[in-house]
Amino acid sequence: MEPTEADGLLLSVILDDEGRQDPYPAYQRMRTELPRWRNGFGGTVLTTYQNCVDALRNPKLGRPEPDMEIASTLTGAPRRAPEQEVAILFLNPPDHTRIRSLVSRAFTPRRVEELRPAITSMLTPVLDRFADQGGGNVVTDLAVPFPVAVISELLGVPPEDSAALEPDIHAGTALIDATLDEDRRAKGEAAVQRVAEYFVELAAQKRQHPDGTMFSDLIQVELEGERLSEAELIGNTILLYAAGFETTSNLIGNGLRALLAHPDQLERLRADRSLVPSAVVEMLRYDSPVQLNVRAVLETVELFGQTWERGELFIVLQGAGNHDKDVYADAGSFDVGRFDPATSGAEAPPPLSFGWGAHHCLGAHLARAEGEVVFNALLDRFDSIELDDAELGGAAPRYRPSFTLRGLSSLPVRVA
Repeated sequence: MEPTEADGLLLSVILDDEGRQDPYPAYQRMRTELPRWRNGFGGTVLTTYQNCVDALRNPKLGRPEPDMEIASTLTGAPRRAPEQEVAILFLNPPDHTRIRSLVSRAFTPRRVEELRPAITSMLTPVLDRFADQGGGNVVTDLAVPFPVAVISELLGVPPEDSAALEPDIHAGTALIDATLDEDRRAKGEAAVQRVAEYFVELAAQKRQHPDGTMFSDLIQVELEGERLSEAELIGNTILLYAAGFETTSNLIGNGLRALLAHPDQLERLRADRSLVPSAVVEMLRYDSPVQLNVRAVLETVELFGQTWERGELFIVLQGAGNHDKDVYADAGSFDVGRFDPATSGAEAPPPLSFGWGAHHCLGAHLARAEGEVVFNALLDRFDSIELDDAELGGAAPRYRPSFTLRGLSSLPVRVA
């Protein structure tokens, strides 16, 4: 396969609705025929697990910087000027290191574990409604409102405010999509501005009345002279809030769809709940909520057997790397025991879904914890969970028209 043909194949899974619905056959062809190539937009595309890891964890690679003439999307649209960014997702050391270390002090695995009882209690009324109605739309009734409630509780956003924030947060996430156009950019930036104004007001309240929530703690870190500016505080709180439900929502929706499409694995999980942690990781691998990442060369580096200069770009297809048959046996299959050493006989490498290296997702522990709580609770509560074919009209569930963040538009189910 020539690079121009590979470009066409990649664009087909990014821009074409049918290609987005199931990109994995295209990924397999890329890995087999041209696993690494320089595309028509000046970036080098990576599709194998090891190449993706090597790019993500290399300290000489990072986010694009102000002097780099790099498009933000695979369609060539211009990117936002990096000097405007304050969120760690878009920063390199030393600012990334400084801000991430401050945020990490407030966002700890211990804090997440302490929240588990509250997470479980927040899920109960959602499942009550499913039981009363005999089912519902998993995306709108569970996968979105539940993680929103959890991250709101963690940060200290009042429940009455969270529902109003959700549409703007969702619109803002479009700013990182590979297919971003000017209309979505304008709407996304306006939405983020509204969210920022809300958190500025909330910060003022919490300065007057600290409450021990994570947002309150971040404010205290700033007030104690730890060099977290007001812009950094607000920008990274928005990032935490958005990442706290967008990725988890897609994990829940994509994961349940995978279980329903593989009833043998659903029954296996029902019979052996010790596999739930492994199953959640497999859901992240099999149909990753994050399909793509980007890295720019920050300084001259030797990688993949050649020299790369500052400003050169790598397009990291995490969704493709997660299906690399050289890393995962029978990679196209869904196996809830794949990441359970006692069951599989070996410890499988972690999927690429939460990134790697300095930019590994801070909320990975929270997302896994929420996934474990949700799938245990669903299996505890319902003896039967199946797709609502009547609601779907006989069609398969559809994915939203985005690529970087992969999630379903709806997932109607019947429960008993």
